[in-house]
Amino acid sequence: MADDEDDYSWFLCWLPAYFSCPSKSQRLAEAEGRIFTALGIRYLARLIQIPFKNTEISTVTVNCEQPSTQTKYPIVLIHGFGAGVALWGSAIKRLAQFQTVHAFDLPGFGRSSRPKFSTDPETAETEMIDSIEQWRDKMNLEKMNLVGHSFGGYLATSYALKYPGRVENLVLADPWGFNEMDPEMMPKLTSRQKSIFWIIQQFNPLAVLRLAGGYGPTLMKRLRPDLALKYSEDVYDYIYLANSKNPTGEMVFKCLSENLGWAKQPMSKRFHELDNTVPVTFIHGERSWIDWKNTRTMFGELDHVESHVMESAGHHVYADDADKFAELVIGSLKEGKSKIGKKLTVIVAEDDVVTPL
Repeated sequence: MADDEDDYSWFLCWLPAYFSCPSKSQRLAEAEGRIFTALGIRYLARLIQIPFKNTEISTVTVNCEQPSTQTKYPIVLIHGFGAGVALWGSAIKRLAQFQTVHAFDLPGFGRSSRPKFSTDPETAETEMIDSIEQWRDKMNLEKMNLVGHSFGGYLATSYALKYPGRVENLVLADPWGFNEMDPEMMPKLTSRQKSIFWIIQQFNPLAVLRLAGGYGPTLMKRLRPDLALKYSEDVYDYIYLANSKNPTGEMVFKCLSENLGWAKQPMSKRFHELDNTVPVTFIHGERSWIDWKNTRTMFGELDHVESHVMESAGHHVYADDADKFAELVIGSLKEGKSKIGKKLTVIVAEDDVVTPL
């Protein structure tokens, strides 16, 4: 009988602790905070509610104590697929020495709400872009120096196409979705490879991470041990928790892509429609899987475009070499409108040829 009472007492002590465990949202906020704190960043975190389905956009602001007079508009960062504001950490710390920085989690990602988007690609893209515009309006930002990475670069470009008057400068950090798929690729695949690709396409890209449950951070650490060198061990909890909730943003990415990640409506078909008064800077990583050389072919005749390739970086240019990345971003903002009409130079690897763009 005494043993039964001991077991029952243990259960009563355990029960309140179980129900008082922090939610995933709380744990995500804590992981985000630890990453910023480890970098010594003083920041303001808030939720900005927008009209689109009453979505709350998680926003981080780092004020610049002595903003540059060379641009009066803040820097706004749009993260890539499966990421969130905290992954910009090192870049934010450096950029905020030049101008105030705002970074937000896209709807359906990170700490932002998970609204349901349309399953029609064109409508889903419009919903995402209009959400960014509604966020800008709620933030009372007249114009932005818009910086987008990967999927965020694709969305930043789409935003600039629709709202060019709100973009002072457009900086595209190794953007996804610009190149068209090679039409000769799929016919070359074996039947088995095509079957594997078909099976993969039936699931959301990060479904495996969610299925891993509590082992998600461990799985991330095994797949990407290098991330701890760029951030801290907290990054694994952060990435898992940021992608553990209802994946509505992930579903938008899947809706806009086909054949393992190629954009259904690549920017190569639309970029020339961008208002040429908007200066554009591409920043690619030499070791990235993105075909950065193709940008010179596609946009070589456009006077308002320049391109840089960072030798020290892969796809995550802002994290692989935050100092160089910030230097290139700040340099492009300092030049601003003055670079339009000039023939610009591409910074490439030392063993490559420097050619005009």
